[in-house]
Amino acid sequence: MSARRAIIDEAEPSWMVTYADLMTLLLVFFVLLFSISTVKKEQFASTIRSFQLAIGDTGGSLIPLPEELRAPAIEIPDSLEQNNADQITPPIVVVQEVEQEEIRLPEMPEAEEEEDLSYMSNSLRDVFASMGVTDAVDVGEPRDGKIRIRVKGSVLFKSGDAEFNRQMMPILDGLLEKLEKNPEFKMGIQGHTDNIPIETAKFPSNWELSAIRATTVLRYLVRGGIDPERVTATGYGDALPIAPNETVEQRAANRRIEFVLEKVLEP
Repeated sequence: MSARRAIIDEAEPSWMVTYADLMTLLLVFFVLLFSISTVKKEQFASTIRSFQLAIGDTGGSLIPLPEELRAPAIEIPDSLEQNNADQITPPIVVVQEVEQEEIRLPEMPEAEEEEDLSYMSNSLRDVFASMGVTDAVDVGEPRDGKIRIRVKGSVLFKSGDAEFNRQMMPILDGLLEKLEKNPEFKMGIQGHTDNIPIETAKFPSNWELSAIRATTVLRYLVRGGIDPERVTATGYGDALPIAPNETVEQRAANRRIEFVLEKVLEP
Protein backbone atom coordinates (compact mmCIF):
# COMPACT_ATOMS: atom_id res chain seq x y z
CA MET A 1 0.00 0.00 0.00
CA SER A 2 2.73 2.35 0.88
CA ALA A 3 4.49 1.42 -2.30
CA ARG A 4 1.35 2.19 -4.38
CA ARG A 5 0.90 5.52 -2.58
CA ALA A 6 4.43 6.39 -3.35
CA ILE A 7 3.83 5.59 -7.04
CA ILE A 8 0.68 7.90 -7.16
CA ASP A 9 2.49 10.67 -5.38
CA GLU A 10 5.24 10.43 -7.91
CA ALA A 11 2.74 10.38 -10.89
CA GLU A 12 0.50 13.44 -9.87
CA PRO A 13 1.68 16.91 -8.76
CA SER A 14 1.12 17.67 -5.11
CA TRP A 15 -1.00 20.76 -5.70
CA MET A 16 -3.67 18.82 -7.61
CA VAL A 17 -5.27 17.49 -4.42
CA THR A 18 -5.56 20.93 -2.94
CA TYR A 19 -6.99 22.32 -6.17
CA ALA A 20 -9.59 19.55 -6.38
CA ASP A 21 -10.71 20.19 -2.82
CA LEU A 22 -11.01 23.94 -3.53
CA MET A 23 -13.14 23.36 -6.64
CA THR A 24 -15.40 21.02 -4.74
CA LEU A 25 -15.95 23.59 -2.01
CA LEU A 26 -16.67 26.36 -4.55
CA LEU A 27 -19.23 24.15 -6.31
CA VAL A 28 -21.01 23.47 -3.06
CA PHE A 29 -20.94 27.18 -2.20
CA PHE A 30 -22.53 28.26 -5.49
CA VAL A 31 -25.17 25.55 -5.24
CA LEU A 32 -26.14 26.78 -1.80
CA LEU A 33 -26.09 30.41 -2.95
CA PHE A 34 -28.34 29.63 -5.90
CA SER A 35 -30.75 27.66 -3.76
CA ILE A 36 -31.34 30.54 -1.31
CA SER A 37 -31.60 33.21 -4.01
CA THR A 38 -34.29 31.55 -6.13
CA VAL A 39 -37.22 34.00 -6.77
CA LYS A 40 -40.74 32.76 -7.24
CA LYS A 41 -41.91 33.72 -10.69
CA GLU A 42 -45.49 34.63 -9.70
CA GLN A 43 -44.50 36.90 -6.79
CA PHE A 44 -41.91 38.68 -8.91
CA ALA A 45 -44.45 39.28 -11.72
CA SER A 46 -47.04 40.67 -9.26
CA THR A 47 -44.50 43.07 -7.75
CA ILE A 48 -43.42 44.36 -11.15
CA ARG A 49 -47.05 44.93 -12.26
CA SER A 50 -47.82 46.97 -9.13
CA PHE A 51 -44.72 49.07 -9.70
CA GLN A 52 -45.65 49.72 -13.34
CA LEU A 53 -49.19 50.82 -12.40
CA ALA A 54 -47.87 53.13 -9.68
CA ILE A 55 -45.48 54.97 -12.05
CA GLY A 56 -47.85 54.91 -15.04
CA ASP A 57 -45.67 52.55 -17.10
CA THR A 58 -47.97 50.96 -19.72
CA GLY A 59 -45.44 48.81 -21.53
CA GLY A 60 -42.11 50.58 -21.89
CA SER A 61 -40.76 49.39 -18.57
CA LEU A 62 -37.22 50.17 -17.58
CA ILE A 63 -36.95 46.57 -16.33
CA PRO A 64 -36.93 44.10 -19.27
CA LEU A 65 -39.32 41.24 -18.56
CA PRO A 66 -40.45 38.18 -20.43
CA GLU A 67 -43.66 38.62 -22.32
CA GLU A 68 -45.67 36.52 -19.89
CA LEU A 69 -44.56 38.67 -16.91
CA ARG A 70 -45.29 42.06 -18.42
CA ALA A 71 -48.27 44.03 -16.99
CA PRO A 72 -51.05 44.46 -19.53
CA ALA A 73 -51.40 47.96 -20.98
CA ILE A 74 -54.27 50.01 -19.48
CA GLU A 75 -56.53 51.64 -22.03
CA ILE A 76 -58.63 54.65 -20.94
CA PRO A 77 -61.82 55.13 -22.98
CA ASP A 78 -62.13 58.46 -24.75
CA SER A 79 -65.68 58.89 -23.38
CA LEU A 80 -64.71 58.46 -19.72
CA GLU A 81 -64.34 62.17 -19.07
CA GLN A 82 -67.62 62.94 -20.79
CA ASN A 83 -69.43 60.21 -18.84
CA ASN A 84 -68.12 61.56 -15.55
CA ALA A 85 -69.20 65.05 -16.54
CA ASP A 86 -72.71 63.77 -17.26
CA GLN A 87 -72.85 62.19 -13.83
CA ILE A 88 -71.61 65.26 -11.96
CA THR A 89 -73.55 68.00 -13.75
CA PRO A 90 -77.13 67.09 -12.64
CA PRO A 91 -76.43 67.34 -8.86
CA ILE A 92 -74.86 70.80 -9.34
CA VAL A 93 -77.91 72.09 -11.20
CA VAL A 94 -80.24 70.78 -8.49
CA VAL A 95 -78.25 72.48 -5.72
CA GLN A 96 -78.41 75.82 -7.54
CA GLU A 97 -82.19 75.56 -7.90
CA VAL A 98 -82.60 74.81 -4.18
CA GLU A 99 -80.47 77.82 -3.24
CA GLN A 100 -82.58 80.10 -5.43
CA GLU A 101 -85.78 78.81 -3.85
CA GLU A 102 -84.44 79.33 -0.34
CA ILE A 103 -83.55 82.93 -1.14
CA ARG A 104 -86.62 83.93 -3.11
CA LEU A 105 -89.54 82.12 -1.52
CA PRO A 106 -89.44 83.92 1.88
CA GLU A 107 -89.35 87.29 0.09
CA MET A 108 -92.51 86.76 -1.95
CA PRO A 109 -95.07 87.04 0.93
CA GLU A 110 -93.36 90.20 2.22
CA ALA A 111 -93.41 91.82 -1.24
CA GLU A 112 -97.07 90.93 -1.70
CA GLU A 113 -97.95 92.27 1.75
CA GLU A 114 -96.20 95.60 1.10
CA GLU A 115 -98.01 95.89 -2.22
CA ASP A 116 -101.38 95.21 -0.59
CA LEU A 117 -100.75 97.73 2.19
CA SER A 118 -99.69 100.41 -0.29
CA TYR A 119 -102.78 99.79 -2.39
CA MET A 120 -105.03 100.00 0.69
CA SER A 121 -103.49 103.25 1.95
CA ASN A 122 -103.78 104.91 -1.47
CA SER A 123 -107.36 103.69 -1.82
CA LEU A 124 -108.30 105.15 1.56
CA ARG A 125 -106.78 108.52 0.63
CA ASP A 126 -108.88 108.57 -2.52
CA VAL A 127 -112.05 107.78 -0.54
CA PHE A 128 -111.47 110.52 2.03
CA ALA A 129 -110.44 112.98 -0.68
CA SER A 130 -113.73 112.36 -2.48
CA MET A 131 -115.53 113.13 0.80
CA GLY A 132 -113.60 116.38 1.29
CA VAL A 133 -112.39 115.40 4.78
CA THR A 134 -108.64 115.26 4.18
CA ASP A 135 -108.13 118.05 6.78
CA ALA A 136 -109.70 115.87 9.46
CA VAL A 137 -108.29 112.48 8.45
CA ASP A 138 -104.63 111.53 8.04
CA VAL A 139 -103.73 108.22 6.35
CA GLY A 140 -100.16 107.27 7.22
CA GLU A 141 -97.71 105.35 5.07
CA PRO A 142 -97.49 101.59 5.70
CA ARG A 143 -94.99 100.82 8.45
CA ASP A 144 -94.18 97.53 10.16
CA GLY A 145 -96.99 95.85 8.24
CA LYS A 146 -99.61 98.32 9.49
CA ILE A 147 -101.55 101.39 8.29
CA ARG A 148 -102.49 104.06 10.83
CA ILE A 149 -105.47 106.34 10.15
CA ARG A 150 -105.85 109.29 12.51
CA VAL A 151 -109.19 111.09 12.81
CA LYS A 152 -109.50 114.22 14.89
CA GLY A 153 -111.55 113.57 17.99
CA SER A 154 -113.50 116.81 17.59
CA VAL A 155 -114.70 115.64 14.18
CA LEU A 156 -116.31 112.42 15.46
CA PHE A 157 -117.30 113.42 19.01
CA LYS A 158 -118.50 116.41 20.91
CA SER A 159 -116.21 117.77 23.62
CA GLY A 160 -116.26 115.59 26.73
CA ASP A 161 -118.81 113.19 25.21
CA ALA A 162 -118.92 109.87 23.33
CA GLU A 163 -121.87 110.66 21.05
CA PHE A 164 -121.18 110.75 17.29
CA ASN A 165 -121.29 113.91 15.24
CA ARG A 166 -123.76 112.64 12.68
CA GLN A 167 -122.45 114.82 9.86
CA MET A 168 -119.12 112.97 9.98
CA MET A 169 -120.58 109.47 9.77
CA PRO A 170 -119.38 109.05 6.12
CA ILE A 171 -115.83 108.67 7.47
CA LEU A 172 -116.82 105.54 9.34
CA ASP A 173 -118.88 104.35 6.38
CA GLY A 174 -115.80 104.63 4.15
CA LEU A 175 -113.77 102.48 6.57
CA LEU A 176 -116.65 100.04 6.83
CA GLU A 177 -116.79 99.63 3.06
CA LYS A 178 -113.05 98.98 2.81
CA LEU A 179 -113.17 96.35 5.52
CA GLU A 180 -116.03 94.57 3.79
CA LYS A 181 -114.14 94.47 0.47
CA ASN A 182 -110.86 93.38 2.06
CA PRO A 183 -111.62 90.55 4.51
CA GLU A 184 -107.90 89.81 4.87
CA PHE A 185 -107.51 92.95 7.03
CA LYS A 186 -108.29 93.39 10.71
CA MET A 187 -108.61 96.71 12.55
CA GLY A 188 -107.66 98.01 15.96
CA ILE A 189 -109.56 101.07 17.24
CA GLN A 190 -107.68 103.28 19.71
CA GLY A 191 -109.12 106.18 21.71
CA HIS A 192 -106.82 109.04 22.86
CA THR A 193 -107.37 112.26 24.83
CA ASP A 194 -105.34 115.28 25.90
CA ASN A 195 -103.95 115.68 29.43
CA ILE A 196 -106.73 117.91 30.75
CA PRO A 197 -108.44 115.79 33.42
CA ILE A 198 -112.15 115.03 33.22
CA GLU A 199 -114.35 113.92 36.11
CA THR A 200 -118.04 113.44 35.55
CA ALA A 201 -120.63 110.92 36.66
CA LYS A 202 -120.37 109.26 33.23
CA PHE A 203 -116.60 109.54 32.74
CA PRO A 204 -114.55 109.46 35.96
CA SER A 205 -111.31 110.02 33.98
CA ASN A 206 -109.86 110.30 30.49
CA TRP A 207 -109.33 106.52 30.49
CA GLU A 208 -113.07 105.86 30.54
CA LEU A 209 -113.75 108.58 27.98
CA SER A 210 -111.20 107.22 25.50
CA ALA A 211 -112.31 103.61 26.01
CA ILE A 212 -116.02 104.34 25.52
CA ARG A 213 -115.31 106.37 22.38
CA ALA A 214 -113.32 103.46 20.94
CA THR A 215 -116.02 100.92 21.79
CA THR A 216 -118.71 103.23 20.33
CA VAL A 217 -116.88 103.14 16.97
CA LEU A 218 -116.46 99.37 17.25
CA ARG A 219 -120.16 98.90 17.89
CA TYR A 220 -120.99 100.94 14.81
CA LEU A 221 -118.73 98.80 12.58
CA VAL A 222 -120.06 95.52 13.99
CA ARG A 223 -123.65 96.66 13.42
CA GLY A 224 -122.59 97.50 9.88
CA GLY A 225 -121.69 93.85 9.24
CA ILE A 226 -118.04 93.48 10.25
CA ASP A 227 -117.10 90.26 12.05
CA PRO A 228 -116.42 91.15 15.72
CA GLU A 229 -113.30 88.96 15.59
CA ARG A 230 -111.76 91.38 13.06
CA VAL A 231 -111.99 94.51 15.26
CA THR A 232 -110.76 95.48 18.71
CA ALA A 233 -111.22 98.64 20.82
CA THR A 234 -108.78 100.09 23.36
CA GLY A 235 -108.72 103.32 25.39
CA TYR A 236 -105.35 104.92 26.17
CA GLY A 237 -106.45 108.21 27.76
CA ASP A 238 -103.59 110.72 27.58
CA ALA A 239 -100.87 108.03 27.88
CA LEU A 240 -99.75 108.17 24.20
CA PRO A 241 -99.68 111.79 23.06
CA ILE A 242 -98.37 112.78 19.62
CA ALA A 243 -97.75 116.39 20.76
CA PRO A 244 -96.45 117.94 24.03
CA ASN A 245 -99.93 119.12 25.28
CA GLU A 246 -98.61 122.67 25.79
CA THR A 247 -100.86 124.60 23.42
CA VAL A 248 -104.48 124.46 22.31
CA GLU A 249 -103.45 123.11 18.91
CA GLN A 250 -101.25 120.40 20.43
CA ARG A 251 -104.00 119.25 22.79
CA ALA A 252 -106.44 119.18 19.90
CA ALA A 253 -104.04 116.93 17.95
CA ASN A 254 -103.81 114.53 20.91
CA ARG A 255 -107.62 114.19 21.06
CA ARG A 256 -108.04 111.60 18.33
CA ILE A 257 -109.25 108.21 17.23
CA GLU A 258 -106.71 105.95 15.51
CA PHE A 259 -107.60 103.06 13.25
CA VAL A 260 -104.77 100.54 12.85
CA LEU A 261 -105.19 98.28 9.82
CA GLU A 262 -103.14 95.08 9.64
CA LYS A 263 -103.21 92.26 7.12
CA VAL A 264 -103.94 88.86 8.58
CA LEU A 265 -101.43 86.28 7.31
CA GLU A 266 -102.91 82.98 6.23
CA PRO A 267 -101.78 79.96 8.33
